[in-house]
Amino acid sequence: MLNKFKEWYRKNIHDQKEQRISEALDFKNRLVEIGGMKYFLAKGSMTDLPDLVKVDQAAYGSKVKWGTKRFKTGLKNRSDRFYLILRHNDELVGFICIVISRKKSCCHIENLAILPGFQKRGLGYFLVTTIIERAREMDLRRVIFTCRKSNKRSQSLVRDLGFVPGEEQDHYYDDGEAAVNYQLHLDKRNYLAANNFGR
Repeated sequence: MLNKFKEWYRKNIHDQKEQRISEALDFKNRLVEIGGMKYFLAKGSMTDLPDLVKVDQAAYGSKVKWGTKRFKTGLKNRSDRFYLILRHNDELVGFICIVISRKKSCCHIENLAILPGFQKRGLGYFLVTTIIERAREMDLRRVIFTCRKSNKRSQSLVRDLGFVPGEEQDHYYDDGEAAVNYQLHLDKRNYLAANNFGR
């Protein structure tokens, strides 16, 4: 009896969820308008590697989040993670990296970076809300956002979107700084205020 139930579950519930995740990860590139400017929104690929590293370094300076090796690993793995990138006039100006945990039914935003000259134009808000909607399409329960304890701008952004602070992780980054994990529970519909697009 138990084996029959497991087989039914695998064929129906599990396979349906995998189909939803697969469809959400099959992202179609397109033009988008944010704050009156046009950007090309695309799924990142290995050819974007130098630009991803450049944006990360420009956004975080000496507190750069990742090295080239970490980006390569993320770009190679297509089954549980992906990058969304924004280009303006063919220049990569921002990106977001997510990891899907099927076991925990969550989407983890691991990295978000916007070129300094393009910050406060709503690009970070756009990328995070796009991921929230993708996570809903995947029928996940939570979105987790990890950032430096000192990164007040990102913390303010996700708080405005309904994320709540969770546990801190001491010495999370290479320089010893702690990280804060914010969580958004997707069973509670959040209404996003338009005025946040100025962030």
